[in-house]
Amino acid sequence: CHGAPFYTLGPLITDISPGYDHFSSGIGAAMIGWFGCAMLCYVTPKEHLGLPDRDDVKQGLIAYKIAAHAGDLAKGMPGAQLRDNALSKARFEFRWE
Repeated sequence: CHGAPFYTLGPLITDISPGYDHFSSGIGAAMIGWFGCAMLCYVTPKEHLGLPDRDDVKQGLIAYKIAAHAGDLAKGMPGAQLRDNALSKARFEFRWE
């Protein structure tokens, strides 16, 4: 990209997940985030099936927030591991709020 920010939709890692494309594309998004993609564009469960509603958008965003965090962890971004460690400690101590 010659230093320009790289952006992509997805990518879907498989075509066998209709209704669950937000999962398969979230895996792909974590991978391209790890390799330096600058912007991730979320995919909803309705991808290729119909128009998304509010809940579909929410599900897509949740999947992509997790994917972005996984990419940050893989790249060793400052703060990403600290966030994981804090949540792990809270889970261990049964602090769910």
